Amino acid sequence: MSAYDATMKPLLAAAKNVKPITQAEFASSLLRLFDFKIPRVFGIALSGGVDSMCLAYLSDAFARKHGTTVFAFTVDHKLRDGSSTEAKSISNVLATQLGGTHLHVRHEILELDWKYAEKSSHMIERTARTLRYRALAKACVMHRIEHLLLAHNLDDQVETVMIRLLRGSTSRGLAGMRRVCWIPEGHSTYGAHHVKILRPLLLQPKVRLIATCLEAQLQWFEDMTNHDPTYTKRNAVRYLLSQPEKLPQALRPEKLASFCERLSVQRRETDLSGLRLFRQEMDSGNITFSRSSMIAVWNMRPEAYEGKDLNSLISFVQRLVSMVTPLDLSDISSQRYREVVTKLLDPRETTFTFMNIQWTHTTKVVTRHKQVRRVNLEAQPNGEKLAASPFGGRKLQPHQNAKNRRFSLTVNRSAVKEEEQEVSVGHYWTLARQPIPGHNQPVAVVLIPPSGWSGWALWDGRMWFRFRWETMKQTSPKPIVIRPFSEMDRYTISKFGPDVERNFNAKTRAINGRQLPTLPVLHDPEIARMIAMPTVKFYIGTQELLCEMTPKNPDILADRR
Repeated sequence: MSAYDATMKPLLAAAKNVKPITQAEFASSLLRLFDFKIPRVFGIALSGGVDSMCLAYLSDAFARKHGTTVFAFTVDHKLRDGSSTEAKSISNVLATQLGGTHLHVRHEILELDWKYAEKSSHMIERTARTLRYRALAKACVMHRIEHLLLAHNLDDQVETVMIRLLRGSTSRGLAGMRRVCWIPEGHSTYGAHHVKILRPLLLQPKVRLIATCLEAQLQWFEDMTNHDPTYTKRNAVRYLLSQPEKLPQALRPEKLASFCERLSVQRRETDLSGLRLFRQEMDSGNITFSRSSMIAVWNMRPEAYEGKDLNSLISFVQRLVSMVTPLDLSDISSQRYREVVTKLLDPRETTFTFMNIQWTHTTKVVTRHKQVRRVNLEAQPNGEKLAASPFGGRKLQPHQNAKNRRFSLTVNRSAVKEEEQEVSVGHYWTLARQPIPGHNQPVAVVLIPPSGWSGWALWDGRMWFRFRWETMKQTSPKPIVIRPFSEMDRYTISKFGPDVERNFNAKTRAINGRQLPTLPVLHDPEIARMIAMPTVKFYIGTQELLCEMTPKNPDILADRR
C-alpha cells in the first residue's frame, strides 16, 4: 500500500458519511476570532490543497454576506517541477468555481527566492517555512491586511503535538498551535507586527473539510510529497497517525486532541497572567528602557515573584527579552526560558548571556529615612471630673458610661521626634546587547529619495529606521549605511575639534563605554565617515538628515494570545 493510500483514501471514504462544515459554523468561529469586528479586508494562505480550498470556499461565502474582500496568497516554493503551473491553475479554479464575475476572492502568487537560503535536505522544511511567512507578511503589509487565515485543522494540530512530544517539549509546546497569534517571521517586515494569524478551522477534523469540498464539488490539488514519509518529519508522523490501531491508547489522535485542548486553556491563562505582571512592572517603573543606549533595566523584587506560576514568569520574561534581543523569539524553546527564569530569581547569579543579551545582576543598598513622633501616655487616679471630649485638653477621660472611672490618661506633650532607618537591598538586572563580533557586523543600506521619506530598514534586528532630507539638496537617491559604532568613529569625531568632541561625550556620558559598539551610526559612503549617531541625537555638522526610529516590538504591551 502506498503512503497516499494509507493517509488519504480512508479520509475520502469516510468523508461521504460526514456532515460538511456549514457557512453558519464557519462564520460563528471566524467572528469570534475577529473579536466581532469584521475587517474591510483579510487574507488567506491558499496552497491549493483540500484544506485551503475549503477555507477559500467558506471565506468567499463570508465575504459575500458581510461585504468584505479576501486576498488569497499562493506561495510558489519553487521546490518541485510543475509548482508554478499548479499555482497558476489555482487562479482558474477560483474564478470558475467560487464566484464567476462576482468573485470576492482576489488571488496573488508569491514566488520564493532561494538565492541566499539553505536548501539542504535536513533544513529544507524549516527554511521553506521561514521564507513562506516572510513572503506572506510582506504581502499583508502591502495590502494593509491585519488578519491572515490559515487552514490548519485538528489533524494538523495532532501532528504538531506528536512532533513536539517526540522533541521533548514542555507543556507550553504541547498545547499546540494557537487559534490566534502574531505572524511568525514578521520581525523582518516593517508593519507586520500588526498582522495576526487566525485558524478558524483548527477544531475541525480534516474529514469534515474534505466533506465540504466534495459537497461543493471543488477541485483541489494534491501535493504527493506531503504523503512521502521519508521527505519530512511531519510526513512521517502523519503516516504513523494514519494507522491509529498500531498506537498506544494515549497516543491515538482523539486522546492527543483532548490533551492538547486542556493544555491550550492553561497556556492562555498563564500568558494573560504574564502580560498583567509585565504591565504592572512597566506602569510602576520597575522596568525601564532607554532608546539612547537600547538597554533595559529591571528592578527585580524577589518577594513580588514568590509563588508565581513558572509558565506565567516565562511569558513575562519573553516580553522582557523582546525589548533588547536582535533574535526572533520563536527560535527558542520553553525549556531554555525555564532555565533563565531560575537564574533571574537566584540572588547569587551575577551575569550570563541569553538571546544575544548580556544579563548583569547588581545589588544596591537602599536606605529610607523617616521621622517618628513618640507620644507618652500616663495613667493618673481619677480624683476630679475631667473634660468629656478626649480632644479638648491634655487629660483624656473614659466614656461616662464606662464602669471603671478610677484612672484617666494624660498625654505628655514633650513628645520627641526621632529618625528611623529602613534598609533594604535592591536587585537590578541590566539587559544589554551582547558585544557584536567583528566578523558579523550588522549593516543596513537605505536609499534616501530626493524628497519624502525612505523605506523602513531594520538594523541588527532591534530598531527600524527611515530617513528624509530636511531640504531639497539632492537630485538623485543617496545611499546611507547603518552600522555599529567603532573606534575609528571616535577618531573621526576628534578631528572636528573639541566642541564636537565635548558634545559627543556629553550625549554618551550615561552609556557604558563597552556598549557604544552595539549602537548604530549613520555612515555616508561618499565621504567615507560617520555623520550621526541617531539614538543619542548626535550629528556632525548641520542636521540635514531627519531620522525616525521605532523599536522592533512596539506592541510589547499587547495581548499576543
